Amino acid sequence: MRTFLFLLCTLSCAAQTAEQIIEKSIAATGGRAAMEKVTSMASKGLMGVSARQMRNTVEFYAKAPNKRLSVMFFEGVGEMRQGFDGTVAWTQMPMEEAIEVTGAQLAGVKREAVFNPALKWRELFPKAEMKGVEKAGDRQMYAIVLTPSTGKTVAQYYDTETFLLVRQSGNFETPQGPMDVSVEFSDYRDIGGGVKTPFRIRQVTPMGDVFMKITEMKANAEIDDAKFAKPARKNP
Repeated sequence: MRTFLFLLCTLSCAAQTAEQIIEKSIAATGGRAAMEKVTSMASKGLMGVSARQMRNTVEFYAKAPNKRLSVMFFEGVGEMRQGFDGTVAWTQMPMEEAIEVTGAQLAGVKREAVFNPALKWRELFPKAEMKGVEKAGDRQMYAIVLTPSTGKTVAQYYDTETFLLVRQSGNFETPQGPMDVSVEFSDYRDIGGGVKTPFRIRQVTPMGDVFMKITEMKANAEIDDAKFAKPARKNP
């Protein structure tokens, strides 16, 4: 029966285009009108290498049109900060000076920093192709391949029943070099006005898995632009 239903879904889903799936996903997460009312976000959570050992704390800040900051606190080590002020991208490892991000990695940071990226998918990815329907356990997902103006393609997977984004994968530029990364999203919650966002995230990389659980999130938080600026050198 499951095989039959999967084949039936595959045939019926084939008629839907990538654009239709993406737009349905936007509607499922609150709709354009509601999402456009959110112009900043501040959240806190826990992070760890397993779902049961999320002990390190994390903070995320984002502000329209394209500013963002992530702060990860590692017990006994210090904090790692990654930011983008709309022009300059930077990374600061524990006990070190901040360094500017350049090259291919900068292009990726710029794209990821766009606030409400789902609403701007046409600008970010001029080409969107329906790959088909894939199965993961009991879940069926629409697979869509997105091609940016510059850089490598990104695959996004949407639940065939809810149309929520459940996975994103691709080869991304990282401080350690190009790396295949898959990010899984779950536990979507309403943060106000019908806008839904995932509260659980799992990042799968060749170096291991990282689990994150958001514990609090505030939409339209007041965030000073200075928060995203590259930290000045302590000893000029």
